[in-house]
Amino acid sequence: LMSGVKNNVGRGINTALVNGKTGELLDTKFFDMWGGDVAPLIEFLKTIQDGTIVLMATYDDGATKLNEEARKLIAELGSTSIANLGFRDNWVFCGGKGIKTKSPFEQ
Repeated sequence: LMSGVKNNVGRGINTALVNGKTGELLDTKFFDMWGGDVAPLIEFLKTIQDGTIVLMATYDDGATKLNEEARKLIAELGSTSIANLGFRDNWVFCGGKGIKTKSPFEQ
């Protein structure tokens, strides 16, 4: 879903959305949290539909531009580590829109 071979990995937070019922890949995007803006990430997170599996991984720096709103939206997907994510921390996460508990797939 996310690899250099497919040219869909970039600096910041890399995301993949997967249909939770069919396993179909819905979308992949990356958001530059060093030189970019957090607004596109926030808008993207707000459009995720219930039942969607959300995969995220950082590359280089995924935290510098994160604000409280972005961190809250990611926490609502099941993340408990996003609140403490710092400059150039490595982070991988699998959660879902509509999840009622924390994700067991986060490091």
